[in-house]
This record gives sequence, structure tokens and C-alpha cells, in this order.
Amino acid sequence: MDNRKPEPISIEKELHICPECGYEDGFHTSFSRVADKKCKIILICPSCHAMYDVNWEVAV
Repeated sequence: MDNRKPEPISIEKELHICPECGYEDGFHTSFSRVADKKCKIILICPSCHAMYDVNWEVAV
């Protein structure tokens, strides 16, 4: 993951269209460690590479 910060984004009914470029086929995912046993999930547009933070975290 590069040094760009993911843009916060909320999910209304669904989220599969990139707000930046309009790509309609969903997102790639990336994981960023935020604690010893916790990662944040970041969505990345496969077309324009915009990154979005939907405030999801997972235990690892």
C-alpha cells in the first residue's frame, strides 16, 4: 500500500460503483494492520486505484 490515505466512505444500500471514476464492477481489498491483532479493510478501485475506508476491521 502506498502513502495515500484512503477516503472515508459510507455504504447506503450497496457499494460497487467507484465514486471517483464510475467503474461498476466492485473493488479489490487491501488490509492495513492497525494493532497487533487487528487490520483495517481498505477498498481499492481496480480502474483508477482510488482507495476507500468503509471503517471495517477484522481480528487476525
